Amino acid sequence: MKPSGTLRFFAAVVAALALLCIVFPTDGIALGGVTLRFPSLHKVLVREKEKSMDQLLVKRVERDLTGARDSIEACRSQIFEGQTRFWLPNDDIGCFDKFFASIENAVDDKRIVRVLHYGDSQIEQDRISCRLRERLQTTFGGGGPGMLPLRQPVPTITFNQSASGSLTGQSTYGDSSFSRANGNYGPMLRSWRVTGGATLSLYASNGRYASEMAGRFSTLRVLFNNRPGPLSVEMHNRKGPGQYSRSVDKPGVGMIAWQMDTVTSSASLTFTGTADIYGIMVDNGYGVAVDNIAMRGVSGHQFKQTNFDQLAEAYRLMDVGMIIMQFGGNSVPYLRTEKSIDNYCEKLGEQIDFVRRACPEAAILFIGPSDMSTKVGGSLATYPMLPTVVERLRDMANAHGAAYWSIYDAMGGYNSMTAWVKNGYAGSDYIHFTHKGARIMGDYLSDALMNMYDLYKIRHQLSPQQFDRMWNSKPTL
Repeated sequence: MKPSGTLRFFAAVVAALALLCIVFPTDGIALGGVTLRFPSLHKVLVREKEKSMDQLLVKRVERDLTGARDSIEACRSQIFEGQTRFWLPNDDIGCFDKFFASIENAVDDKRIVRVLHYGDSQIEQDRISCRLRERLQTTFGGGGPGMLPLRQPVPTITFNQSASGSLTGQSTYGDSSFSRANGNYGPMLRSWRVTGGATLSLYASNGRYASEMAGRFSTLRVLFNNRPGPLSVEMHNRKGPGQYSRSVDKPGVGMIAWQMDTVTSSASLTFTGTADIYGIMVDNGYGVAVDNIAMRGVSGHQFKQTNFDQLAEAYRLMDVGMIIMQFGGNSVPYLRTEKSIDNYCEKLGEQIDFVRRACPEAAILFIGPSDMSTKVGGSLATYPMLPTVVERLRDMANAHGAAYWSIYDAMGGYNSMTAWVKNGYAGSDYIHFTHKGARIMGDYLSDALMNMYDLYKIRHQLSPQQFDRMWNSKPTL
């Protein structure tokens, strides 16, 4: 074939492909159980520029300001603008005030104020929670890994543990190996029933991402629901003198506690009796405790399955100051219409209301899903309905009196996941963060919360009239 003929042939092929790009249905053509798709002409001709991590990562700001007005403006811009901002119900900058007051005075008041971080597999292994814990404990006191289940389904980066004996798992979620317990699940939405006897050993991890502050404790508390008959728990401190025994006869939700003479990084417990063990609180000194409660595969609709009275009493005994609910990622692939999104959000709103009634003194923060990628037209892109899910979750949380924080926006928004994966901050499933990425996200969340605390301090240093005048005045250009 002559060169001119070859050129005409290739031109005809290109023209035919271009025509196919134009006329082929955007939703594809279904043939049996297979859908044939073809890229649009725009997609073929215009290659979308991939976002870089330099564009996506938020620069941490160290404020060196000269006065209250400058500080107020800096706080305002970070609270209401930018990737890591909060969405506050009715723009109420005081929605965390009670929580801040409690942790600010926790050491003087001899309290351990707890932050319960509920979430799906995105927070497994103590990811994200561990960074928030370290930041709060460094600022407000406290230590230890927080509340641990009797058996940890997924090992964490913070603590190791093993349990044996007559144990039956009871859970609102998970596979068939867990039984249902008529609402008797406790604050971790999963409990372990001891019938006769059981033992638990726990010790700090020395892994790469382990925190020295979280690996040391001096207080152990067992939260339980006692069944008829006595419950006895014996604590063995490997580094301390001897054994410590406690027992209780009264049925119902209760707590057994030990205050050790020395700080340790390991201990064991022996249980005798019949009781549902809700969790083991492992803390060090007064201040803040952050409890990582990861629930793989959940939608966030599990709270109302718990017995309300038992949950409320457990929250009271725990001294809960904040409840974080981080959900949505597991539902995104199945939310394909606006009606399905509205139904999902409506049920989540009921969960927030239920938790608020059970723990009326706690601040509630809802965290939405990260960016997630799927095949769209043959290429990886954000799930089509994910931006709408994020928006509706934000509106839902605020409508039910909860603050909202968006991991999706903190990452950089639409199609940001591909850059996070490429740079090692997220996994090859294009859903979950790696440890490196989770640490970044935990720092973003901590920075955002501490910025709210900075504004809280400024507001209490000024008279209400002074603050209102500065807050409502326009910034000087």
